[in-house]
This record gives sequence, structure tokens and C-alpha cells, in this order.
Amino acid sequence: MSNRPSRQAARKKDGQVTHVQPSSDGGSNTLWWWVGGGLVALVAIALIVAMATGGDDGGSSGRDVRQVAFVEVDGSPLVPYASVQDGIDTAVGTPAPGFSASEFDNTEHVIVPGDGTARLIGFFAHWCPHCQAELPRLTSWLGDNEVPEGVEIIAVSTSVDEGSPNYPPSSWFEREDWPELTLRDSPASDISSAYGLSGYPYFVVVDGEGNVLRRVSGELTTEAWEELVAEAAASVA
Repeated sequence: MSNRPSRQAARKKDGQVTHVQPSSDGGSNTLWWWVGGGLVALVAIALIVAMATGGDDGGSSGRDVRQVAFVEVDGSPLVPYASVQDGIDTAVGTPAPGFSASEFDNTEHVIVPGDGTARLIGFFAHWCPHCQAELPRLTSWLGDNEVPEGVEIIAVSTSVDEGSPNYPPSSWFEREDWPELTLRDSPASDISSAYGLSGYPYFVVVDGEGNVLRRVSGELTTEAWEELVAEAAASVA
């Protein structure tokens, strides 16, 4: 005797169609096969869509964007800001190092202190709570005020750590709608090291002749930020 389950059959007999019911096992297996195949297809489609759109809520600056890049520093590094004592910063009046770096979209820039443009350079770490509070405040100020003629504001994304919060920094800057030039530091944070960074956020004002006017470490009030902008503008007035 065969153990094979009976199969459905449809036969015409005397003008009528008779049906033989299939066994419950065969129908159930067929049903689950189709359900499983459909789920696999849906998952595959979802993966394809995710890959096509970048799979990141941060927009074009997602995890597929390089968050650090090669940089080149030209000139002597500034003394570490941590060496400042009694408010005396020996870096003031000394030449600021130049550097070449690129934006998150790989656009390259060469920063040459002493080219007649005053610069206010801010260094931000994506994982730093003070930086996270500072960036939107400065963005708001920049939206309400014009940067003085002859002054360039630069943000340097530095100390990048993929395992730390608020990664990737490219998405953070995009999300905050930061309007000024943003440059990537190297994996070793060479630019911030050359400028003597010792805490975050960190700001350096460089006059039009390329010399350091002022350095500030820590979160700024709006009034303190405006003082830095005014100092930069006065140096090229």
C-alpha cells in the first residue's frame, strides 16, 4: 500500500465535475511555501530600496560619506591652549598655521592665513554635549546676522569617533543646517592639534595678516561669539 497522500483531481463525469479533496499536509505545505517566498521577496525589495536611498535618515551626509580625510598642515603648531595661565595666551600674535582640507562632499580648500581675510575657526566634536548645544545657537545667529565683509567663518569637524554618540558628524551638520564652510579633520585630528586644541568647542580668531588674535575654549554665550566676530572684522577694517 502506498503512503503517498492523495492529490486533488477534477474529473468530468456525466457532465459534472467531481473533486477529490487534497490531504491537509500537502495544501498546508504549499501555502507556507508561498508565504515564505513572499516574505523573502519583500525583504529583498526593502534592502534594495535602502541601498538605493542610502539607508540613512541623515540625508546625503550619511554613513557612506567619509567623515575624516587627508589634511596637510603648513607652518609651526600653536602652543597648546592648556598652557594658558592667568589669562595670558602666548600664541596671540604668532602666525597661525595654514592647512588644506576638504568638505564632506570632497570639495578641497586651502586655508592660507595672511591672505587678507580674517578667519574665525571653530572646532567641533560630534559627541561633545557642549558642541551639540553650541552649533544650533551659532547657526541661529548666522541666520539672523550677516558675516562682516572680509571675515570667513570655518567649522572644523574633529575628533571623530564612530562608536560615540551623534555619529556621523556630516549628518549632524546637515541636520542643524550649518550655513558656513565645514572642513573635515584627519583621523589623527591634525588641524586641531596644530591649533593647540585642548577642549571642545574651541575657537581661534586669525587676523588678515595671519596672526592669532584670540583663542577661546568652551561653550560661548551669544555676546562672547559676537565679540570674536567683531575682533575678526576690526582686523581687516
